[in-house]
Amino acid sequence: MDESIIWLIKLILAHLISDFALQPKKWVTGIEQHKIRSKYLYWHTLVTGLAALLLIGFNYWAVVLIITISHYVITVLKLYTKNNFVTFTIGQLLHLAVIIACWLVIFEQHRPGTGAIAAFYSGSRFWTFAAAAFFLTLPSSVIIGQATRQWAVPAGLKNAGKYIGIIERILICLLVYQGHYEAIGLLITGKSILRYNSSNEEVKTEYLLVGTLLSIFIAFAVGLALKVVV
Repeated sequence: MDESIIWLIKLILAHLISDFALQPKKWVTGIEQHKIRSKYLYWHTLVTGLAALLLIGFNYWAVVLIITISHYVITVLKLYTKNNFVTFTIGQLLHLAVIIACWLVIFEQHRPGTGAIAAFYSGSRFWTFAAAAFFLTLPSSVIIGQATRQWAVPAGLKNAGKYIGIIERILICLLVYQGHYEAIGLLITGKSILRYNSSNEEVKTEYLLVGTLLSIFIAFAVGLALKVVV
Protein backbone atom coordinates (compact mmCIF):
# COMPACT_ATOMS: atom_id res chain seq x y z
CA MET A 1 0.00 0.00 0.00
CA ASP A 2 1.15 3.53 -0.79
CA GLU A 3 2.94 5.17 2.16
CA SER A 4 0.78 8.28 1.81
CA ILE A 5 -2.39 6.18 2.18
CA ILE A 6 -0.99 4.59 5.33
CA TRP A 7 -0.27 8.10 6.65
CA LEU A 8 -3.88 9.12 6.02
CA ILE A 9 -5.22 5.96 7.69
CA LYS A 10 -3.03 6.62 10.73
CA LEU A 11 -4.38 10.14 11.05
CA ILE A 12 -7.98 8.92 10.77
CA LEU A 13 -7.24 6.20 13.33
CA ALA A 14 -5.79 8.81 15.69
CA HIS A 15 -9.04 10.78 15.42
CA LEU A 16 -11.18 7.70 16.08
CA ILE A 17 -9.09 6.75 19.12
CA SER A 18 -9.12 10.24 20.66
CA ASP A 19 -12.73 11.13 19.85
CA PHE A 20 -14.32 7.81 20.80
CA ALA A 21 -12.09 5.36 22.66
CA LEU A 22 -10.27 7.90 24.86
CA GLN A 23 -13.18 10.19 25.63
CA PRO A 24 -15.02 8.82 28.67
CA LYS A 25 -18.70 9.54 29.26
CA LYS A 26 -17.69 11.73 32.21
CA TRP A 27 -15.73 13.98 29.86
CA VAL A 28 -18.58 14.22 27.36
CA THR A 29 -21.08 15.15 30.08
CA GLY A 30 -18.73 17.69 31.62
CA ILE A 31 -18.02 19.33 28.26
CA GLU A 32 -21.72 19.53 27.39
CA GLN A 33 -22.58 21.06 30.76
CA HIS A 34 -19.73 23.54 31.24
CA LYS A 35 -18.71 24.08 27.59
CA ILE A 36 -15.48 26.14 27.26
CA ARG A 37 -15.15 26.31 31.06
CA SER A 38 -14.89 22.54 31.28
CA LYS A 39 -11.43 21.21 32.03
CA TYR A 40 -12.34 18.04 30.13
CA LEU A 41 -12.56 20.02 26.88
CA TYR A 42 -8.87 20.85 27.16
CA TRP A 43 -7.94 17.33 28.27
CA HIS A 44 -9.76 16.00 25.23
CA THR A 45 -8.01 18.48 22.94
CA LEU A 46 -4.64 17.47 24.39
CA VAL A 47 -5.42 13.76 23.87
CA THR A 48 -6.37 14.53 20.25
CA GLY A 49 -3.01 16.16 19.60
CA LEU A 50 -1.04 13.44 21.37
CA ALA A 51 -2.81 10.65 19.48
CA ALA A 52 -2.00 12.29 16.14
CA LEU A 53 1.60 12.94 17.23
CA LEU A 54 2.17 9.35 18.31
CA LEU A 55 0.83 7.88 15.07
CA ILE A 56 2.33 10.18 12.41
CA GLY A 57 5.45 11.34 14.27
CA PHE A 58 7.06 14.62 15.33
CA ASN A 59 8.24 15.32 11.76
CA TYR A 60 4.67 16.36 11.02
CA TRP A 61 4.32 18.63 14.06
CA ALA A 62 2.65 21.35 11.95
CA VAL A 63 -0.07 18.92 10.91
CA VAL A 64 -0.53 17.84 14.53
CA LEU A 65 -0.90 21.49 15.54
CA ILE A 66 -3.51 22.12 12.83
CA ILE A 67 -5.43 18.98 13.79
CA THR A 68 -5.38 19.94 17.48
CA ILE A 69 -6.48 23.56 17.01
CA SER A 70 -9.15 22.73 14.43
CA HIS A 71 -10.49 19.95 16.64
CA TYR A 72 -10.87 22.40 19.52
CA VAL A 73 -12.59 25.01 17.33
CA ILE A 74 -15.01 22.49 15.78
CA THR A 75 -15.86 21.03 19.19
CA VAL A 76 -16.53 24.47 20.68
CA LEU A 77 -18.73 25.49 17.74
CA LYS A 78 -20.69 22.27 18.10
CA LEU A 79 -21.23 22.95 21.82
CA TYR A 80 -23.17 26.11 21.03
CA THR A 81 -25.51 24.47 18.51
CA LYS A 82 -28.38 22.06 19.01
CA ASN A 83 -27.09 18.72 20.25
CA ASN A 84 -28.47 16.12 17.85
CA PHE A 85 -27.37 13.58 15.26
CA VAL A 86 -27.15 16.19 12.49
CA THR A 87 -24.69 18.41 14.37
CA PHE A 88 -22.73 15.35 15.48
CA THR A 89 -22.43 14.18 11.86
CA ILE A 90 -21.45 17.64 10.62
CA GLY A 91 -18.78 17.85 13.31
CA GLN A 92 -17.31 14.50 12.35
CA LEU A 93 -17.32 15.43 8.65
CA LEU A 94 -15.50 18.68 9.46
CA HIS A 95 -12.84 16.76 11.41
CA LEU A 96 -12.46 14.39 8.47
CA ALA A 97 -12.26 17.31 6.03
CA VAL A 98 -9.38 18.85 7.99
CA ILE A 99 -7.53 15.51 8.00
CA ILE A 100 -7.99 15.04 4.24
CA ALA A 101 -6.94 18.66 3.58
CA CYS A 102 -3.71 18.10 5.53
CA TRP A 103 -3.11 14.88 3.60
CA LEU A 104 -3.57 16.62 0.25
CA VAL A 105 -1.17 19.40 1.24
CA ILE A 106 1.54 16.97 2.41
CA PHE A 107 1.18 14.52 -0.47
CA GLU A 108 0.77 16.54 -3.64
CA GLN A 109 0.39 13.51 -5.92
CA HIS A 110 -3.12 12.96 -4.58
CA ARG A 111 -4.19 16.55 -5.14
CA PRO A 112 -6.79 16.68 -7.96
CA GLY A 113 -6.21 19.26 -10.67
CA THR A 114 -8.71 21.91 -11.66
CA GLY A 115 -9.43 20.09 -14.91
CA ALA A 116 -10.14 16.80 -13.12
CA ILE A 117 -12.55 18.49 -10.71
CA ALA A 118 -14.35 20.30 -13.53
CA ALA A 119 -14.62 17.07 -15.54
CA PHE A 120 -16.05 15.25 -12.53
CA TYR A 121 -18.83 17.79 -11.96
CA SER A 122 -19.62 18.22 -15.64
CA GLY A 123 -19.80 14.49 -16.34
CA SER A 124 -23.19 12.89 -16.92
CA ARG A 125 -22.31 9.99 -14.60
CA PHE A 126 -22.06 12.27 -11.54
CA TRP A 127 -25.36 14.04 -12.19
CA THR A 128 -27.16 10.78 -12.97
CA PHE A 129 -26.15 9.27 -9.64
CA ALA A 130 -26.87 12.55 -7.81
CA ALA A 131 -30.40 12.72 -9.26
CA ALA A 132 -31.06 9.06 -8.46
CA ALA A 133 -29.78 9.40 -4.89
CA PHE A 134 -31.90 12.48 -4.25
CA PHE A 135 -35.01 10.87 -5.74
CA LEU A 136 -34.60 7.89 -3.38
CA THR A 137 -34.68 10.18 -0.33
CA LEU A 138 -37.40 12.80 0.21
CA PRO A 139 -39.24 12.60 -3.16
CA SER A 140 -39.74 8.85 -2.82
CA SER A 141 -40.87 9.29 0.79
CA VAL A 142 -43.50 11.81 -0.31
CA ILE A 143 -44.68 9.56 -3.16
CA ILE A 144 -45.03 6.54 -0.85
CA GLY A 145 -46.72 8.68 1.80
CA GLN A 146 -49.28 9.95 -0.70
CA ALA A 147 -49.90 6.48 -2.12
CA THR A 148 -50.57 4.98 1.33
CA ARG A 149 -52.22 7.97 3.01
CA GLN A 150 -55.69 6.42 2.94
CA TRP A 151 -54.43 3.51 5.10
CA ALA A 152 -52.18 5.57 7.38
CA VAL A 153 -51.98 4.54 11.04
CA PRO A 154 -50.36 6.38 13.99
CA ALA A 155 -46.58 6.19 13.79
CA GLY A 156 -44.25 4.98 16.53
CA LEU A 157 -40.98 6.87 16.67
CA LYS A 158 -41.25 10.19 14.87
CA ASN A 159 -39.92 9.99 11.28
CA ALA A 160 -38.29 6.60 12.01
CA GLY A 161 -40.15 4.89 9.18
CA LYS A 162 -39.14 7.61 6.73
CA TYR A 163 -35.44 7.28 7.50
CA ILE A 164 -35.61 3.47 7.49
CA GLY A 165 -37.20 3.66 4.04
CA ILE A 166 -34.56 6.06 2.71
CA ILE A 167 -31.68 3.87 3.89
CA GLU A 168 -33.47 0.77 2.59
CA ARG A 169 -34.02 2.27 -0.88
CA ILE A 170 -30.43 3.47 -1.23
CA LEU A 171 -29.06 0.06 -0.19
CA ILE A 172 -31.37 -1.85 -2.53
CA CYS A 173 -30.59 0.52 -5.42
CA LEU A 174 -26.85 0.02 -4.92
CA LEU A 175 -27.26 -3.76 -4.69
CA VAL A 176 -29.37 -3.84 -7.86
CA TYR A 177 -26.82 -1.69 -9.67
CA GLN A 178 -24.03 -4.04 -8.61
CA GLY A 179 -26.11 -7.12 -9.41
CA HIS A 180 -26.14 -8.54 -5.86
CA TYR A 181 -29.78 -9.61 -5.84
CA GLU A 182 -29.24 -12.31 -3.22
CA ALA A 183 -28.24 -9.68 -0.65
CA ILE A 184 -31.53 -7.87 -1.26
CA GLY A 185 -33.42 -11.00 -0.21
CA LEU A 186 -31.49 -11.14 3.07
CA LEU A 187 -32.15 -7.44 3.68
CA ILE A 188 -35.90 -7.77 3.11
CA THR A 189 -36.11 -10.94 5.22
CA GLY A 190 -34.25 -9.31 8.10
CA LYS A 191 -36.50 -6.26 8.03
CA SER A 192 -39.62 -8.44 7.90
CA ILE A 193 -38.56 -10.41 10.98
CA LEU A 194 -37.69 -7.31 13.00
CA ARG A 195 -40.61 -5.16 11.99
CA TYR A 196 -43.62 -7.35 11.38
CA ASN A 197 -43.07 -10.01 14.01
CA SER A 198 -43.47 -7.39 16.75
CA SER A 199 -46.83 -6.15 15.48
CA ASN A 200 -50.09 -7.81 16.38
CA GLU A 201 -52.30 -5.34 14.53
CA GLU A 202 -53.32 -6.72 11.15
CA VAL A 203 -54.20 -3.30 9.66
CA LYS A 204 -50.89 -1.76 10.71
CA THR A 205 -48.96 -4.74 9.37
CA GLU A 206 -50.70 -4.55 6.00
CA TYR A 207 -50.10 -0.78 5.84
CA LEU A 208 -46.39 -1.26 6.53
CA LEU A 209 -46.23 -4.06 3.97
CA VAL A 210 -47.75 -1.88 1.23
CA GLY A 211 -45.29 0.91 1.99
CA THR A 212 -42.35 -1.49 2.02
CA LEU A 213 -43.31 -3.06 -1.30
CA LEU A 214 -43.67 0.37 -2.90
CA SER A 215 -40.30 1.38 -1.49
CA ILE A 216 -38.64 -1.78 -2.83
CA PHE A 217 -40.29 -1.33 -6.24
CA ILE A 218 -39.01 2.25 -6.52
CA ALA A 219 -35.50 1.24 -5.47
CA PHE A 220 -35.45 -1.65 -7.96
CA ALA A 221 -36.69 0.61 -10.76
CA VAL A 222 -34.04 3.26 -10.07
CA GLY A 223 -31.29 0.64 -9.79
CA LEU A 224 -32.25 -0.98 -13.09
CA ALA A 225 -32.49 2.44 -14.75
CA LEU A 226 -28.95 3.25 -13.58
CA LYS A 227 -27.67 -0.03 -15.05
CA VAL A 228 -29.14 0.96 -18.41
CA VAL A 229 -28.19 4.67 -18.43
CA VAL A 230 -24.76 4.67 -16.80
